[in-house]
Amino acid sequence: MFHKLRELDERVVKRMSEIHRPVLDRIMVMFTYAGTGGFIWWVAFVIPFLITRRYRETSAIMTAALSVNYLIGEILIKKTVGRNRPSTWISDEDMKINKPKDHSFPSGHSASSFCAFTVTAWCCPPWIWIPALLLASAIAFSRMYLRVHYLTDVLGGIVLGVVDGSLVTLIFKAFIFKG
Repeated sequence: MFHKLRELDERVVKRMSEIHRPVLDRIMVMFTYAGTGGFIWWVAFVIPFLITRRYRETSAIMTAALSVNYLIGEILIKKTVGRNRPSTWISDEDMKINKPKDHSFPSGHSASSFCAFTVTAWCCPPWIWIPALLLASAIAFSRMYLRVHYLTDVLGGIVLGVVDGSLVTLIFKAFIFKG
């Protein structure tokens, strides 16, 4: 099974190199940079939610969820698994961004993006969570497009983000913001 997943990962990396276009390169770099460190989620969601009375609780939930997600994904899983990135075998000249120096699994950009989306899906109306889903998806795709993550890294990050976002939201709603 792992052999089949590795083959799939390698096919996706190869396919991504075939679809590169200058305008798409710039767009994907923009999405990746927006997702670095969860930047876009802090600026576009956590801070505005914090200053809006209606979404103040959502801001607290998202802050906690993103923090838990970082600790589990970046500190625990990524260091334990220690998977090399596909960019390890790509020349610097073929890269559109600087090669990340940490490990590959799970994708932190995907994990934080889908964690933030999941919190909005639990706590906000569709006019908020639908754009969050589109943004999260674009950020996750950009990581494969730029060949710094395998498909399975991104899928692992998505699963981690959805689980963390859901669990933290449910815990906050059940024990901290009752009623």
